[in-house]
Amino acid sequence: MSTLMQPTHVAVVGAGLAGVSCAAALARAGARVTVFDKSRAVGGRLATRRVVWAGEDGADRLAEIDHGAQHFEARQPRFRAAVARAMAAGCVAAWQPDLHFRGFPRNRATVHVAVPTMPALCRHLLGDLPRRLDWPVRRLQHGDAGWTLLGEDGSSAGPFDQLVLALPPSQAAALLAPHHGEWAQALATVRMDPCWALMAVTDDVDWPWDAAEPDRGPLAWVARNDRKPGRAAPAGCAVWVAHATTAWSAAHLEEDPLDVADALGAALRKLLPGHRPLRWHHRSAHRWRYAAPTGAAPDAREFWWDATLGLGVCGDFLAGGDVEAAWRSGDELADTLAAWLDERLDAAVTA
Repeated sequence: MSTLMQPTHVAVVGAGLAGVSCAAALARAGARVTVFDKSRAVGGRLATRRVVWAGEDGADRLAEIDHGAQHFEARQPRFRAAVARAMAAGCVAAWQPDLHFRGFPRNRATVHVAVPTMPALCRHLLGDLPRRLDWPVRRLQHGDAGWTLLGEDGSSAGPFDQLVLALPPSQAAALLAPHHGEWAQALATVRMDPCWALMAVTDDVDWPWDAAEPDRGPLAWVARNDRKPGRAAPAGCAVWVAHATTAWSAAHLEEDPLDVADALGAALRKLLPGHRPLRWHHRSAHRWRYAAPTGAAPDAREFWWDATLGLGVCGDFLAGGDVEAAWRSGDELADTLAAWLDERLDAAVTA
């Protein structure tokens, strides 16, 4: 992808891995890129929460818990190369967890985690690219000058020559409806399953597994977060993350997070050895309303690009639903957009 003589300016809405991989690849191609996200940090579902509680001495204790994506695999060559570069930079590490799978031990398999926290991969990819965080996009305007983004507080950003939406499908559909009805209608049919995540710190316990996938009850995944590479726990503590099943999460979607934390904490306690009382230092729950796509993608494309409008859509739901799919969707869209820009440049030079 050649460097552009007069860099186009692209807005990427969504700072999860799909948006970040797209933004990073476009920047390498020579485009000006600004990334927007409604959250206060990058990463999307590559997320880590910092929790604080008071110890017996009254001093604050701290733990960091990966409450979103737990790990990822690198199967295809381009993503393997990207992960290898991230490992060389020190922001990704291999993990071989002892996993108890629905009642049976599973052979160790190598997966990857970002270090020291899950958003580190997105921060590494973005580098110093401009970003506007804690800036929800309420509406889009499109005209001769390009795309303008309107924020919830009445502020605006733009115009931009091209626009990429890297959002959950229902959120993208709402923004697209006035501009690309066909895409909006297709995205509105994409179903995303929810997931409640428990974040907890307890006294240390003699738990033989790094992670488990229970075969019954409300929990689909339980892990000792402090046993992942680059993680730690305060002395005498165990740091836990547990994801509820899709069915349980959907049935309790609108419940109070405190009640959810109590219910999932009780389910976690039943999985732990011993009968002595378990002291909880921290317990909270986070709701992922759009955790993972279910069913087939709207079509066979891993991304959508409309050159006439200068508009693209990417996301894991278009490419398989996992972390690698998110990266691939954004990276492939960036390749196509940059190639289109090169063609326009070539045509202008030879005209």
